[in-house]
Amino acid sequence: MFLGLPELVKPEALRRNGGVWFGLPDGRQLHVGVAPEFVPRMKGHPGLRCDDLAAFTAHCDRHGMPYRADQEAGVARVFLQDPFGNRLEVVQGARPARMVKVG
Repeated sequence: MFLGLPELVKPEALRRNGGVWFGLPDGRQLHVGVAPEFVPRMKGHPGLRCDDLAAFTAHCDRHGMPYRADQEAGVARVFLQDPFGNRLEVVQGARPARMVKVG
């Protein structure tokens, strides 16, 4: 539970599909699926926010988790990989995302 996200129990009918569900602090969920010919996602990736990125990077350091920090998007963030090679992004700040109207 490195990210502090509790694993949720999937409904019985969906368990045979594999994957895992995690609970987010605001009540939403993150669902991660699996594919027969798995290839790690290095471009498309989940982005998570945290209130204290310095504390998060210290947590990474304590656990030997490598990360790459940048501010290219105008906000402090780090990129790391999950145990399967997928890219993850953790961004400083608790501000809500801006919704884009489509259509």
